[in-house]
Amino acid sequence: MSQKPPPLLQHEFAAVDEALSAQIARATATLVQATMAHRTDPSAGIRITLEGGLGAGKTTWVRSFLQALGITGRIKSPSFSVVESYEADGLQMHHFDFYRQADPAAWQGGGLRDLLSEPAIHLIEWPQRARGLTPAHIQIHINWADNIDAQAPRCLRISINDCADTINFRPHLQAWRDALLPKSGERRQLMLSLGVVLLLGVRSAPSSAAKMLAVRIWPAKDYTRITIEHDTEGLVYKTQRLENPLRFVLDIEGALLNDALRELIARVTTNDPYIKTVRVGQYQPRVIRIVFELKQDIQPQVFSLPAIAQYQNRLVLDLYPATEQDPLMSFLATYEKERAISPSVTRAPDMTDPSAPREIRQAVVNRLVTIALDAGHGGEDPGAIGKRGTYEKDIVLSIARRLKKLIDQEPNMRAYLTRDGDYFVPLHTRVQKARRVQADLFVSIHADAWVSPTARGSSVYALSEKGASSSAARWMANKENSADLIGGLNIRHKDRTVAETLLDMSTTAQIKDSLKLGQSVLKEIGGINALHKAKVEQAGFAVLRAPEIPSILVETAFISNPDEELRLKDEAYQDQMAVALTAGIRRYFLANPPLSKSKMM
Repeated sequence: MSQKPPPLLQHEFAAVDEALSAQIARATATLVQATMAHRTDPSAGIRITLEGGLGAGKTTWVRSFLQALGITGRIKSPSFSVVESYEADGLQMHHFDFYRQADPAAWQGGGLRDLLSEPAIHLIEWPQRARGLTPAHIQIHINWADNIDAQAPRCLRISINDCADTINFRPHLQAWRDALLPKSGERRQLMLSLGVVLLLGVRSAPSSAAKMLAVRIWPAKDYTRITIEHDTEGLVYKTQRLENPLRFVLDIEGALLNDALRELIARVTTNDPYIKTVRVGQYQPRVIRIVFELKQDIQPQVFSLPAIAQYQNRLVLDLYPATEQDPLMSFLATYEKERAISPSVTRAPDMTDPSAPREIRQAVVNRLVTIALDAGHGGEDPGAIGKRGTYEKDIVLSIARRLKKLIDQEPNMRAYLTRDGDYFVPLHTRVQKARRVQADLFVSIHADAWVSPTARGSSVYALSEKGASSSAARWMANKENSADLIGGLNIRHKDRTVAETLLDMSTTAQIKDSLKLGQSVLKEIGGINALHKAKVEQAGFAVLRAPEIPSILVETAFISNPDEELRLKDEAYQDQMAVALTAGIRRYFLANPPLSKSKMM
C-alpha cells in the first residue's frame, strides 16, 4: 500500500487578526492563480478545504481570497445555498459550504459532483460533513487561540500538499513566503526547500470528546423530532436507514456515552407514531451508535443548529412519514367524522347569550368556510415564559383548541389547527398548511412578553407593506420571527415556492382585508380585557404572509405581566377569549361575506 506523501509545506500562524488573515488569503490566491496559469493539464483544478469552528473566520478568509482574484460586488456565504459560483479573467471558482449537510453522501447528487470535477478553484468549508471528497491540494484550519474568549485572535494552519503530478506549486512557493514572512524570525524558520516538509509551531487538535448535555423527543402526527444538545460545534455524525426490520441508525463520532444520552431510551412513548424502541451504545471507542426501531417507513431530516437562547449546540433529527399525507384530505376526513359524532350541534352555547348583539348570534356565511388557527411556538420553542413559569406555547394551544371547538359548532364554519400538540412548526410551514387546506382566514394566537412587567392588555396585528406602524410593533415582529431560530428550522428543506411567498407576495387586498378582520376581532376582545393599542398594529410578521388569506396575529395578554399571567392560566379567561375571537370572526363575515371558492394553488 502506497504511503501518502508528506505536505510540501505546513505552517501555523499565531495571533491572526482580520488583516493578517486577509494577507494570507491574498498570498494564497496569488499562489493558486500562478499555479493554475502554468498547469500542463487543462482538466486539473485546485481544491482548498477550510475547517474550524462556527464564527472562526472561514468565510471571511474566502472573501479575501476571491477578491484577490478579481471578484467584485457581494460575496455571499453559501451556508443555505450550499454553493456559490464566480468567474474572473476566465477563471472559474466555486465556494461550497457543507455545514448543513444532513447526509454526508448528499453532495454527490444535485449537480455538486459535476461542479467539483470542473477544472476550477474549489473552496470547501466544512469538508468533514461530506464523505468521499477528493483530497485537497491546500488545507486550512482556523480556530481561536483562546477557546474561552470568542474575541481572542485566531490561529491559522495551512498545509500545501505535494501534488506535482497534477498541480505543481513548487515554482511559486518562494513568492508566497516572501509575501507573508519578510525579514522576520518566522522567515528564518520557514526555510523553503522543495521536497522538504516544514512543521513549525503546529499543535494537535484537542482530543477531548464531545459531551452530550440533554435529549428531548417531541412525538406528533406530522413528524417526530429528536434533539440532542451538546457542547461541541461541528459535531460529526453519520446516518443510515435499514429495512427488515425498519431501523434508522445515527453514529456520533468523537463522543462518549453518558447518562444524558442514555435518558433517550426512557423518553420514547408508546403513542409515538414513528418510533417503536431505541437502543443506545458505545459502538466504537469514540463513536456512539443510536438505533431507532421504527413503526413505519420514514423520510428523515438531520441537521445541526448553533447555540441560541437557552440552548447550546443541537443535533436535530426530524422523522417524517415516507409518504406525505395530503393535509386537505386529512382535514376533511376528520371534519366529517366529528360531524357524524355530534350532528345536532350548530353553535356554541356561549353564542346564544341574550346580551350578545343579535347579528353576532346569527349564521353569517352561506358556504362552508375554513379558518386556520395557529397556536404560536411549540416543542423546542416555548415562546415567552411568565414569572410563574407559564409557557406561552401551552396557553395559546389551549385557547386555540377552545376556539376550534366554538368555530366547528357554527353553521358553515370549520377550524383547522396548524399544530394540535406540543411540537414545533416552522413559520413558513404554518403558512403552507393554511394554503393547502384552502383557508379563508388565518388567526395566529400568542401571548405578549415585554421588557417591562407593567405592560398589559390585548393586541391585534396585521402585515405591513411599508414597514412597522410603531417601534413596538417592529420589536414584536422581530421577536415572533425568531421562532424559527429557537425552534430549529432545517433551512435546506424549506419549500422553494413557500420561501418565495414569504419574501414578497403579500398583496394590498390581503392586507386591507386583514385590517378589517383585525378591527372586528379587536372590538370583541376589548370587552374581556384592556386593549394595549386601540387600533390594529402592523409589522412584518413572517407567519402572516399568505398572499390570498386575510391573516392576523392576536396577542391575548401579556404573559410577562404577573397579573395577566394568572388570567392566561385561568380556564374561564381562555373560554372568554375563544368566545370573543369567534364573535370577531362572525362580525367580519357579516360585513364581508365570503366570495365563492376558487381553487388555490
